[in-house]
Amino acid sequence: MYDNHQVEPSRTPEQGYHLSEDPVDKAIEFIADVKQVDPAKPFYLHLCFGATHAPHHVAREWADRYAGLFDEGWDAYREMVFARQKGLGIVPADAELSRHDPDVPDWASLPPAARRLFSRMMEVFAGFLSYADHQVGRLVEFLRGLGELDNEPATGGT
Repeated sequence: MYDNHQVEPSRTPEQGYHLSEDPVDKAIEFIADVKQVDPAKPFYLHLCFGATHAPHHVAREWADRYAGLFDEGWDAYREMVFARQKGLGIVPADAELSRHDPDVPDWASLPPAARRLFSRMMEVFAGFLSYADHQVGRLVEFLRGLGELDNEPATGGT
């Protein structure tokens, strides 16, 4: 929908269409319009994606970038991420990993078919998030090109 009118996608999913492109395309269009009419005029942009909200839909090439990354399971992955966060100083060196969610089964308890399914689900989630991040990157590059990336609103003061 756009301005209370239904809009047909420019191409089909088989042709590579994904909704996440459209909000960025429109954001770029809106900002360009504002800056053309009045370059000094500030703008506010609220950009929302469906990424990381189920259902997860992303082109295979985005999900396949993560093939095998989660094959050891969520327990091993969360330990690896936590150790990396410690190494980067994101969390204190003496921090302790939170308890495992009791509503989520231990990876080792899952049958092989379930492990394959859940591993793929994690790959698709990661691919979807990366795809959304790529779209935000397009907007960031546009703003950088305009010289607006670090633009902050003027504050009133004394």
